[in-house]
Amino acid sequence: MKPSWHAGIKNPPKPPFERVLASNKTTKPAAILPRGAVGCYPQGKHFVNTYQIIDAFKASMREADIEPPDKILADGVLHRFHIVGQKQGSLNGAYKLHLDGAKPAGYFEDFKTGIKANWKADSPAKHFTPAERQQHEVAKKTRDQQQAQRYEQTANLAQRILDAAKPLTGNDHPYLLKKRIDSHGLYRLKVWTKRHKNDAEQWVNLNIQNVLLVPLIDINGKLWNLQAIFSETDPTLGRDKDFLSGGRLGGLFHVIGQPTDEVIICEGYATGASLHTATGSQVLCALSAGNLFNVAKAVRAADSRKKIILAADNDLKTPGNPGVTAAKKAALAVGGFLAVPPVAGDFNDMECV
Repeated sequence: MKPSWHAGIKNPPKPPFERVLASNKTTKPAAILPRGAVGCYPQGKHFVNTYQIIDAFKASMREADIEPPDKILADGVLHRFHIVGQKQGSLNGAYKLHLDGAKPAGYFEDFKTGIKANWKADSPAKHFTPAERQQHEVAKKTRDQQQAQRYEQTANLAQRILDAAKPLTGNDHPYLLKKRIDSHGLYRLKVWTKRHKNDAEQWVNLNIQNVLLVPLIDINGKLWNLQAIFSETDPTLGRDKDFLSGGRLGGLFHVIGQPTDEVIICEGYATGASLHTATGSQVLCALSAGNLFNVAKAVRAADSRKKIILAADNDLKTPGNPGVTAAKKAALAVGGFLAVPPVAGDFNDMECV
């Protein structure tokens, strides 16, 4: 049985823009980071323990001008943190670091500046003793169970919030007007409530008015989380978007349009809306560069013959161009195609010029 997003109209007319997308098939593997860039250790070096791995990961973040938090958890879970020098109480930093697999690997990002990168060690960590491995596996199983429970609780909250919101058609919202796009499956919520720690280190509720909701589902159509898009940048949070805290994000996406012979996977909603208008193709918005790979793999697992196009953000002003790097990696993994804007920015930026 095919997933719910995979039923509907096929073969809509394609404007010439589709040929541009299809002409950029990935032919070479994309390295996670260039050799000698942040995150690379000399070939053959073996990490003695977890602390050495974390120190190397922190060093990579600092080389990318992101001051890491004092405590890094190598548990394979996405963590948000405050970046020193930015507005107090903001959580514009994110990282994920894991020790599983052949080599330690991770990811970090500064949502305010747009700096984001993947990190991978050049050599494996020291092998666990049998006792250490058992202890690690027990701890991981406990963390996985606790995380699964948090994900389900957040999914239930997302559904309750969506039930209280109203479907939105057209472009009657400041964000949509600014981006010159329409609503495709969006909802309007009167008030988005966000827990926030103020300058006195006290938890308070922030109530943000007139918010767009972007439902985020998995490949089977289950709602797990919501992205909130504000009318303008909230001065307290220092950003114009938010998610439900503690919820699942990996492998989730927002669907624009009915199924077509090809599917385009991009980062943000505005980019997806512009691509759908230009091509008529179904678009899946992964909402971050780091999630392009997860979404592409999920689509390929559901349909081995689907034509998959990765539409990258062209982050020319960011070292390593993480948007293109992540899109190349995803395209390579699924035998897909790559589309890159000819100038810095995303495909919606081209429309708004």
